[in-house]
Amino acid sequence: MENKKVEVKINNVEYTLLTNESEEYVQRVALLVNKRMAQIQEGNKQLSTAMTAVLTSINIADELLKNEGVLDNIRLELKRYMEEAQRSGEELEAKKLEVEKLKEDMHKLQIELAKKETELSSVRRRQG
Repeated sequence: MENKKVEVKINNVEYTLLTNESEEYVQRVALLVNKRMAQIQEGNKQLSTAMTAVLTSINIADELLKNEGVLDNIRLELKRYMEEAQRSGEELEAKKLEVEKLKEDMHKLQIELAKKETELSSVRRRQG
């Protein structure tokens, strides 16, 4: 994307930003910063604009770092879930193979049983 100029207003000061982000996104960022600065100024009207900007930056950076920590935890949890799903899939495949083997064994035993029943029937006819 090509860089473009976007006009924003933060704390009643207009800024021209050069960005490759969409104007809508940049306006959302500016609105967030403006709201945060207003909240801080509301709590202490005697803060300078520079001090308000620094406190706003600290608060936003704090949230960013906390969210990065949350995101890292979610990534680890997702990785564990994916590994568990893979293990479960492998176990399922092993169980399917086991079921097939048991079906084969059962089929062989059924054939053997049929042969034995035939033999038994034959023996009974000869004796009877």
